[in-house]
Amino acid sequence: MRYLFAFLVIVTSFNCNYSFAHLDRMKSMDHSRNSHMNEKKVISITIKTINKMTFKDLGYEAGKLPSSWETINNADVNIVNVHEGSYVVSATNSQVKQTLYFRIDDDGDVVAVSENKGF
Repeated sequence: MRYLFAFLVIVTSFNCNYSFAHLDRMKSMDHSRNSHMNEKKVISITIKTINKMTFKDLGYEAGKLPSSWETINNADVNIVNVHEGSYVVSATNSQVKQTLYFRIDDDGDVVAVSENKGF
């Protein structure tokens, strides 16, 4: 009986290790990440990212944004291009006359933020 229990523990630990070792594969199998993106969601993601970027540098090329970016609304955000499963979105801050470009993949992840759209 003791050997059976030890065997089950070992087999179970191998199975768990495999699951945690390949999270990148699990992401592609996760059905909740299917592409259900539309213009409204892309614009919402862009505005949320801008608001986060006014508080801290998220590691994108554009860096931390000044507080004037907090006033951005839907009218200031436009989808420039949809290409190969990603969206290129522009956001314009009329107060400082600056435009940022966001590349958002089909899963809703912000891939890049730049002052030019040459991703």
